[in-house]
Amino acid sequence: MTLTIPDVDNWKPEQLGTAGEHAGTISQGLDTAVGNGATETKALDDKWSGAAGAAATARMDTEKTKASAVSAALLELKTALTAQVGNLVEAKAKVVQLRDDAINQSPPFDVEPNGTVNATTRIAALREHANKADVEGLVLQEQHQAATRTWDLTNALKSAETVANQAKTQVDAAITKLDQAFAGLGEPSANVAPAANTAPAGANSGTPVTTTSSHASPVSSASPVSSSNSDRPNYAMGNYNSGSSSGGPSSSAPTGPLPSGDMAKWIAEAKQKLIEMGYDPKDIDERAIAMIIEHESAGNPYAENRWDSNWEAGHPSKGLMQTIDSTFNAYKAPGHDDIWNPVDNIIAGVRYSIDRYGSVNNVPGVVAVGQGRAYQGY
Repeated sequence: MTLTIPDVDNWKPEQLGTAGEHAGTISQGLDTAVGNGATETKALDDKWSGAAGAAATARMDTEKTKASAVSAALLELKTALTAQVGNLVEAKAKVVQLRDDAINQSPPFDVEPNGTVNATTRIAALREHANKADVEGLVLQEQHQAATRTWDLTNALKSAETVANQAKTQVDAAITKLDQAFAGLGEPSANVAPAANTAPAGANSGTPVTTTSSHASPVSSASPVSSSNSDRPNYAMGNYNSGSSSGGPSSSAPTGPLPSGDMAKWIAEAKQKLIEMGYDPKDIDERAIAMIIEHESAGNPYAENRWDSNWEAGHPSKGLMQTIDSTFNAYKAPGHDDIWNPVDNIIAGVRYSIDRYGSVNNVPGVVAVGQGRAYQGY
C-alpha cells in the first residue's frame, strides 16, 4: 500500500465506527433469538417428553453453542472495526492540515499527491516582483521551506499508512474468524447430534428411536476460534497444533498432581456446576484444568495479559484461564457472569475446551505435557 494525499482525504473513518455498531447489534440480536429458541424448546418438556423431546432440547443446545461462537466473532469484528477509528481520524487530519497550510500560502506552495512540496510558483513570483539585490538568498529560503514541508507531509503520509495497515490487519483477521464461525454452523440437516441411547424396552418398532445428551455440542471442522496467534480470543489455545482437535478423551491423561487449596475448591465448584448443566464428568478432568490454569495464569484469578495483540486491541485475556471478554460471554454459565471470579472463569474456559476439543484432556497443551513435551503456549 502506497498512500497518496487524495487517498487519505477520501477516508471516512466514521463509517467504520458505524459498521462496528451494526456488528454489535447483530451479535446482541443473535444471542437473544437463539436464547429465546432454547428457552421455548425446553419449556415443551412438560408436554413433549421422552426421546423426541430430549433430542429437540439437545439440538437447540447444539445450535445455541454454535451461534454463540458466531456472536463472539461478531463482537470481535466490532472491536476490530472501531479500534483504529480515532487513529485514522487523527492521521487524516494531520495530512490534510499540512497540505492545506501549504497550498493556502500566498503565493501557494505546489503540493504533489505523494507529499512532495516545491516552491516553484512562489519563486517565480519572487523573481518577478523582486526589488532586492539578494534574490537568490530569498530563493534558497523558499526552497528550504519547501523541503521542510515535504519532510513533514511525507512522514504524515507514512504514519497514516501504518495506521491503515494496522486497521486492515485487525479487520481481516476478525472477518476470517467470523467466516470460520459461520462455516461452523454447517447445514441444518448436518447438525443433528449422533445417537446416544435407544428407546426403552417394549417399544413396538424394530428400529430404535435415538436421543442425545442435553449438553451435546459437536465441534465443527471449522473451529469457531482463529488459529492465528495474533487473533487468539481465549486463553492461549489459538496457536496449538495437535493431531486432533475434537472427539473423545486424549490418549495421555494429565500427569500433574491433583489441585489443592483454593484452586481445588474453585475447580470442584466449577465441575459441579458443569455436571448440573449436563456435561459428562469424564470430560472435566481436574488435573487437566489445574495444568491449564498453572501455565496460563499461575493460579492468579486477577491475572491480565498486557503485552499481546489482544491487549493492544482493547480486549486483554483475563483471569485464571485467560479468556477475553467476548469468549467469556459466549461460554459463561447463567448466574456466573464475573470474568474475575475464579469459578465463573473456569466454567467458561472448560465449556470452550469441551466445545472445541471434546474434553479438557484434549487441549493440545495438556496432551503435550502428557506426552513428555513442553506445554504449548500462545
